[in-house]
Amino acid sequence: GLVLVHDVAGLTPGVRGATRNLATAGYVVVAPDFLSPQGGTASFRGVQEQVQRAVSAAPTTAVASQATAALSYAKSHGGSGGRGLALIGFGWGGTQALLFAAGRADVVACVAFYPDPVQTLKSLPKITAPTLAIFAGDDPATSGGVKQFEEAAAASRRAHTVKVFPGTTRGFHDPGETKIYKPDVAKEAWAMAIQHLDSNTKEKAPASGV
Repeated sequence: GLVLVHDVAGLTPGVRGATRNLATAGYVVVAPDFLSPQGGTASFRGVQEQVQRAVSAAPTTAVASQATAALSYAKSHGGSGGRGLALIGFGWGGTQALLFAAGRADVVACVAFYPDPVQTLKSLPKITAPTLAIFAGDDPATSGGVKQFEEAAAASRRAHTVKVFPGTTRGFHDPGETKIYKPDVAKEAWAMAIQHLDSNTKEKAPASGV
């Protein structure tokens, strides 16, 4: 099973689109609304400033509790080839996915779009799951720390991959973000993400002739 952690904008149509992409690829996807304790993203009636403040202020313990419950649900409903569970997150959700994966043996793969490279730096050595971190080259929120993040990923001696797409800004993967969406780059990024998940969560077919 796969747990998707949304960005600071909450459970948006873009998150639902990403969930459909992953479901189409064969995954049982759980995409919790981390604003559920406050009535859910919809209760803010589209006031993005309030949604972003509420998500950013969500206590770490509450986020971890919801993520744990989502992983348990995903595990009970299968869909990962019997090899374990995976996480994927975007922006705030990418950061939370990396922080949550640290020290968890039951997470076998992690994909993070636009995570905070500074906040997650010390978590990298603690993440045993192969991790793919995807950054937008022109994202001012992350560009300053990406180089150090890349160095830390290499030094961790874990199976961590960092990919930076030059000439893109945060959200380039989402067709709903019409002004910044990059179809060709988005296709490549999604292909990388699916391949990473497939190679680490799906059971390998037994060798023939043995």
